[in-house]
Amino acid sequence: MRIHQVLLPFFIPLCLINLNIIIHVAASHCLDHQQFLLLHLKDNLKFNPAKSKKLVHWNQSVDCCQWNGVICNMGHVIGLDLSEEFISGGLNNSSLFNLQYLQNLNLAFNNFSSFIPSKFGKLKNLRFLNLSNAGFEGQIPIEISNLTNLAILDLSTSFASQHTLKLQKPNISKFLQNLTEITELYLDGVKVSAKGKEWCHALSSLQKLKVLSMSSCHLSGPIDSSLEMLQELSVIRLNSNNISGSVPAFFANFSNVNVMELSSCRLSGHFPNDIFQIQTLNVLDMSDNQDLHGFLPNFQDDVSLHTMNLSNTNFSGSLPGAISNLKQLSTLDLSNCQFNGTLPISMSGLSKLVHLDLSFNKFTGPLPSFKMCKNLRYLSLLHNNLTGAIPSAYLEGLVNLLTINLGDNSFNGKVPPSLFTLPSLQELTLSHNGFDGPLDEFPNASSSKLQLIDLSSNGLQGPIPVSLFQLQGLRFLQLSANEFNGTIQLDMIRRLQSLHTLGLSHNKLSVDITFNDDHGLSSFPIMKYLLLASCNLREFPGFLRNQPQLHALDLSNNQIHGMIPNWIWRFDSLVYLNLSNNFLTNLEGPFHDLNSNLYILDLHSNQLPGSIPIFTKYAVHLDYSSNRFSIAPPDMDKHLPHVYFLSLSNNRLQGKIHESFCNFSTLRLLDLSHNSFNGSIPKCLTRRNSTLRVLNLAGNKLTGYISDTISSSCNLRSLDLNGNLLSGVIPKSLSNCQKLQVLNLGNNLFTDRFPCFLRNISTLRVLILRSNKLNGPMACLHSIGNWEMLHIVDLAFNNFTGALSGSLLRSWTKMMGDGDEVHEKYGTLFFDMFDNHDTMRYNKLFLVIDRFLVIKLEKLLSTEPYSVPEHIFAYYVTANEFGGRYLDSVTLVNKALQMKLIKIPTIFTSLDLSSNHFEGPIPEELVNLRALHVLNLSHNAFSSHIPSSFGNLKHLESLDLSNNNLSGEIPSVLASLNFLGYLNLSFNHLVGKIPTGGQIQTFDASSFEGNEGLCGPPARGCSNDGAEHSPSTPAYETNSSIDWNFLSAELGFILGLGIVILPLIFLKRWRLFYCQQVDNLLYRVAPQLDFVYEHYRGQRYRTLRWIA
Repeated sequence: MRIHQVLLPFFIPLCLINLNIIIHVAASHCLDHQQFLLLHLKDNLKFNPAKSKKLVHWNQSVDCCQWNGVICNMGHVIGLDLSEEFISGGLNNSSLFNLQYLQNLNLAFNNFSSFIPSKFGKLKNLRFLNLSNAGFEGQIPIEISNLTNLAILDLSTSFASQHTLKLQKPNISKFLQNLTEITELYLDGVKVSAKGKEWCHALSSLQKLKVLSMSSCHLSGPIDSSLEMLQELSVIRLNSNNISGSVPAFFANFSNVNVMELSSCRLSGHFPNDIFQIQTLNVLDMSDNQDLHGFLPNFQDDVSLHTMNLSNTNFSGSLPGAISNLKQLSTLDLSNCQFNGTLPISMSGLSKLVHLDLSFNKFTGPLPSFKMCKNLRYLSLLHNNLTGAIPSAYLEGLVNLLTINLGDNSFNGKVPPSLFTLPSLQELTLSHNGFDGPLDEFPNASSSKLQLIDLSSNGLQGPIPVSLFQLQGLRFLQLSANEFNGTIQLDMIRRLQSLHTLGLSHNKLSVDITFNDDHGLSSFPIMKYLLLASCNLREFPGFLRNQPQLHALDLSNNQIHGMIPNWIWRFDSLVYLNLSNNFLTNLEGPFHDLNSNLYILDLHSNQLPGSIPIFTKYAVHLDYSSNRFSIAPPDMDKHLPHVYFLSLSNNRLQGKIHESFCNFSTLRLLDLSHNSFNGSIPKCLTRRNSTLRVLNLAGNKLTGYISDTISSSCNLRSLDLNGNLLSGVIPKSLSNCQKLQVLNLGNNLFTDRFPCFLRNISTLRVLILRSNKLNGPMACLHSIGNWEMLHIVDLAFNNFTGALSGSLLRSWTKMMGDGDEVHEKYGTLFFDMFDNHDTMRYNKLFLVIDRFLVIKLEKLLSTEPYSVPEHIFAYYVTANEFGGRYLDSVTLVNKALQMKLIKIPTIFTSLDLSSNHFEGPIPEELVNLRALHVLNLSHNAFSSHIPSSFGNLKHLESLDLSNNNLSGEIPSVLASLNFLGYLNLSFNHLVGKIPTGGQIQTFDASSFEGNEGLCGPPARGCSNDGAEHSPSTPAYETNSSIDWNFLSAELGFILGLGIVILPLIFLKRWRLFYCQQVDNLLYRVAPQLDFVYEHYRGQRYRTLRWIA
């Protein structure tokens, strides 16, 4: 008895263990009919045995509950995972739907390429069903809605999938009405096509829902308030839908939400700031909603955000110092927004930060220190207005940093050598800044991991450091547009065997293309991008023959003579070729069997003759200007179907402009200027201009009228018809061009009034109508609209009359600027060929050129990392070599000389009204144009005094008031115009002493001649400084002079006619009346006579002239 009592405590646990083993064996042992069903399933399914990791190992020798992908309970199969098994069919007639105990089924990532079988509705016990990316397509069967035990349903498909599921019959409401137990719903990529109220109401019945993932479902908005009922939501993922409304304020009430993603939803309005303060929120992604506004709040300490992406939105304001409270933040992407102000110093406290992208904003001020962000791997501040030097200590110790992109800012000073020694750094971009001085050598170059260096467009000087050529892993080196000097030997490049991109363009370098041994050509690295513009080359480098994988080649601005070799056209991968500004005289053929993939070809400024080349069938940018081409094939549009930039200017083309130029469907710029084209402008050019941004036909021999058929969809930014023989009136339909910035109709034969109808074009910046036959007053009494951007106006050499309109001058608000405003960053007037050019990047090419071309380009460049074509694309765009930006030019009269502005400064303001018939005093509104640099009112009939308010024109560089009727003294304030480099007041009626001091003493006497009452240097001396000057003779009394010699006739004749002649001589009123009556009589008798106004030595005459 005692023995039993002693053994009992040991015996009971032993029995329990034995019982547990028996139960476990019974539970895990596969029942025979279950194994039979699985083997039947395997036999029916079509799959790839070579890639299968589960099905291929199923066999009878092993218990089916031990098979990979199978889970059992009491011998019944309750879980089946056949994901990624490369199954392509055989599901419909399989035994899968007889596994009635199934609770979990995963068929994801296969390729069934069929409808979802309705038999899924038989699996009543399913709680988990995953058919994502399985190749199913078509309508989702209603039978799935009978699976009332489902907790997790995943029917999602990826964006790139060729198979699309639909949820339309049944619609989402009927489909979800029985699935009340669902906690996680994934329908990404399913075509639901429901409006906001419909899909929100359907979801609101799922009270247990925690995960809602419906990206790319063709949902529309706005989001309905019924969605607020889902208070258990922890994940909201609605990316890439057309919600087109605001973010509801009730989203801030989801107190359990961890993930909120609504990117690319066309959201608008103001983003609710309370959402930022949700304590449970980990991931917030509102990116790619360009109309969504908002600002960042002062974050609280208890916010747990670790990912925040607001890129490509309209968020603005400054970064709050309280951003340092986001202690868990690892990813912050605010790129392509409107943020401004300085970067807070407190950012250095974000110790868990891994990814920081603040590119394409308006941040200013210095770079803050990031040395405490030890986990930082990616840093981009590209395209801001950051300034100052970069202290080397600010980025020291960042041992995990892989990428630094500080390009397109205003940083200055020396480049810290320590940047090149960061142990993990792979990409360093400092391009388009103000760095200067020499680039120092740096240690341990051979052990560096640097693969990409872009220092282009700075002011770096001196020789290129040898250390750069010791970076064994270097693949991309871009040093273009600096001031590096010296000679680069190709032997130095040969050491970098991984190098595929080399940019040395536009420096003070010479590149020696010879090798020191015979193995140079064969051992040279395989290049993809080679940019050697302005490198003093005199011939095509021989090693290029062995570089068939080239994508981009720039040999422009060298001294290369002779023929373009035929082999250069036969590089199948070549996308960009620039041979401009050389001395090339011909193209070596033949061209009939070429398979050119060139997108960009620039041959301008050479000596190429003959016919325009048309073998580049994929070209989008062609610049053949400034050559000797004499033939433009009439069917160019058929050979160049994708071109959007076509410049044939300054060649020897002649004849009529062929209508085939109207058939380029994608053309955005057409420049045929400075050729010998004649005849009229084809009407189709003015009719089809919805795509055309720039049309330049200047400097030809075009005649006739401009057709008044300009399209209502006109998209022109610049129209230049200067220097032709065009006549008639300015077409009123030109007012349809609501985005027009430059209109140049100068040096033609237009006979019209002042074009007041153009005042509704508020974007107009440059208006040139000089040297025509325009007439009448320059007044727009009944016109509406303002030319608020207008800053260059040239109306010289016309027949405008009357006083200047003060109301018109007041509408030129840009000319009233104080000159201290922030001007356009690029400093010159340009036209974007594409919308949103400033944010144009390589990944957005499909927005501007044909999608077919983008796909083809991506295939050609598929072997390159994304960052490489992005950098090369930036080289094209910012250098204006991709054709994305057009810099206009204009010819003006400045300081009495014709001046051609190759690039029009955006701050340059000019007003030329010379050689017309304007009269009356100089209006005060004109003197209020304080931003003027050039003002020319010469050869008119302006009277009264020179306003003393001319002293307000602080930026004036040239002032010409000569040949008018101005009187009184010269205002002393003219002496205070410090920038005045040219002054002409000659041939007026000015009196008194010429002011002393300042710039006015630097002008010679010719600036003041023809003013008899003026004295003092530089004119004649004053005999009595205190004497008062008699008033000048009125203009009307000097308009005619009497020759008194006729009084030598005999006295009898005088007495006989005295009663008529003497009153005409001595009575002013009789004399003027008589002259007017005689002139009027002759004008009526002879229709060929017409009144004209002439000026001579300050006098204005009305005379009759015979008009041919």
